[in-house]
Amino acid sequence: MGVEKTLQNLQDGYAHLLDLMVVLVDEKRLLKTKISYPKKGNEEFLAQQMIASIPALTKIKSTIYVDVLPGLKVLAAPIITNSQERLYLIGGMLVEDEIFDALKKYLQEHKEGAVFLHNLQSVKVVSNDEKARILATFQQLSSSIQSLYQNQVYVDAFQNKILNAKWAVENITDERFNLDVLIQQFKNLNPDLSFVGIAVHKEEERYLIQHFAGQSMDRVLGIEVALGEGFLGQVIMTEEYSYWTHIQEDPRLVTYRKYGLSPRSLFCQPIKVGNQTKGLLFGGSEKEEELFDPVDISILASFIGVFMVQQRLKESSNHHFLQLSTFNEIFSVMTKVNNVKRVLYILIDMGMNILSGSFACVLFKEIQVQNKLSLLSRGMKNEQLSQYGRDLGKRHFSNKLVEKTEGMFHELTNGELVYEMPITFRSELFGVLSIGIRSKDEVKPYIPFLSSLGIAGGISIYLLQKELAQHSDEKLVNLLTRLLEKNEREKYRQSVEARKLVAEFAKEIGLNAQQINALENACTLIFYEQEILQDAISDKETMELMQHYYQAQEWKKVEKHLVKLLFIILERVGEKLAQPLQQQIQNDPLYKTFEEWEARNYMTEIEIPFGQENDMELGVGQEEIKLKLNLSNREMEVLHQVLKGLNNREIAQSLFISDHTVKNHMTNILQKLGVTDRSQAIAKVYQMGYTPQNS
Repeated sequence: MGVEKTLQNLQDGYAHLLDLMVVLVDEKRLLKTKISYPKKGNEEFLAQQMIASIPALTKIKSTIYVDVLPGLKVLAAPIITNSQERLYLIGGMLVEDEIFDALKKYLQEHKEGAVFLHNLQSVKVVSNDEKARILATFQQLSSSIQSLYQNQVYVDAFQNKILNAKWAVENITDERFNLDVLIQQFKNLNPDLSFVGIAVHKEEERYLIQHFAGQSMDRVLGIEVALGEGFLGQVIMTEEYSYWTHIQEDPRLVTYRKYGLSPRSLFCQPIKVGNQTKGLLFGGSEKEEELFDPVDISILASFIGVFMVQQRLKESSNHHFLQLSTFNEIFSVMTKVNNVKRVLYILIDMGMNILSGSFACVLFKEIQVQNKLSLLSRGMKNEQLSQYGRDLGKRHFSNKLVEKTEGMFHELTNGELVYEMPITFRSELFGVLSIGIRSKDEVKPYIPFLSSLGIAGGISIYLLQKELAQHSDEKLVNLLTRLLEKNEREKYRQSVEARKLVAEFAKEIGLNAQQINALENACTLIFYEQEILQDAISDKETMELMQHYYQAQEWKKVEKHLVKLLFIILERVGEKLAQPLQQQIQNDPLYKTFEEWEARNYMTEIEIPFGQENDMELGVGQEEIKLKLNLSNREMEVLHQVLKGLNNREIAQSLFISDHTVKNHMTNILQKLGVTDRSQAIAKVYQMGYTPQNS
């Protein structure tokens, strides 16, 4: 599915979820997507009027509400595409329920409001709470679209790498194919490169430049590269990939200028055949800060190594080299596979085929399951496989980062020899391919290609893992939320209220989207035991937050800023905290910040009847309120202090009880009143006719 179709489906889904018209436009206000609107009608005309009425569209820097007319709002959010084009996501239209009549009157009295008055039935009337939820959901949509464009950049780059690899594999056995054609194709696909060349090892420490694509080719061919001299000579000594930038003033560049080359940045990659360096792949750019992709260069060097092996096999009449059909099939299939185990079985079959192995297996990390390794095998017995798998895991998975991608030889306890090939990408180890072999010499010619095969497998698994992780956590949290709604209504209420507070307060203190997502997830996950979630959550931020939460519960101490906020939110929605935790939280500056924010942002509306004594009892005292609500003596004392405006800590000091006890009494009072917070409780008691005592 292309990015355009995915984008349209995403937009359509959110439009139905929000019950709003949604569309994507460019800076000139031209439509970039079809209009998504759950109601059928004159949506095109209405959308054009809505878009045209947005003031200063190009000045919008974040997801906000914009008044197109006084009180008539639309949502707008900027989107940056992979081509740095700025688009704008528009959604509308809305009006707050408390000003709907005023808006209608304004539209009737002003000429510019006529078109919107005619389509007033298309304007969504919302409460303040709905308005905030819609803004948060619209922000999720804009973030998803932004991620879609960003991921497309990476996917395009990955597909380009696969195309390069397929082109090389498809042509490697063609009689007309040679290294000059290969490096010219590489240069064409990387237009920022000024030149690309190959220096081939001849004898002892002598390397000659025998292949070159770029200007001054006739002058460069045949130049000798000496050990330790200049840029390339340094790589002969270190046998490691190197690159240099801002080299225009480097004295070592004098030799290059002699042959008409003036690079400002340069790379050099050893070409390995087995453990021996058989050549140097180098290239340069006239850009000072050209960032060469070491993966691309490594893959190209691997193919050059494979080609050198193939040429040597041809010269020695060895016909066991893999044919084009095998290479082409593997690389084409790997780009289409959507299952990790299928990718691994491809690697197993490919490895056994290349090396004529007696058996092969892959030890790999299970996606989204921590601390678990699994084995896939062909040709190895279970009892031997189990013992070898544990040994393989200890040797290869002890380090989190992988510094080298080449394989290694290993002898099993029964004397059999295996070649172990890491499956890696971006310094992360996804698995190890192990192939039973007869001798080291039979393997060495194929090591460069096996290295590139391991990288290709790593890239495929990485993309599959990333795609799966994005959807699995959201589904899991939604499922757990539904279970709370069905089985634990009070916990469900706390979860929903906590998520709402997170969404609103997190922006106040500048949390990023990942932190907000982790906190919102945690507002549901905290109601489940740690063992249930241990291997279920793939999002790193969420998992770390939950681990710190459980540690704080165990140690009765909170250290992390994000965990403190989680406990503050939970305390506010009625979750009982251990006394040491509650005391630490209430003494933290963040708690005061939260209280101040809550005081600034809390709004309520109540009606106080006047002049109609039948509508309200007058002069009702404490005893009558106590009887009506079935309150205990202590609960009535706490309620009385609340009506005087005291907070929990002040009530505790006044009645000589703990903060925790006050909170328990408050929870009971709110439940008996049928309200969710103390402001509503105060309003409810006064509506019942309560007259405060002067005490």
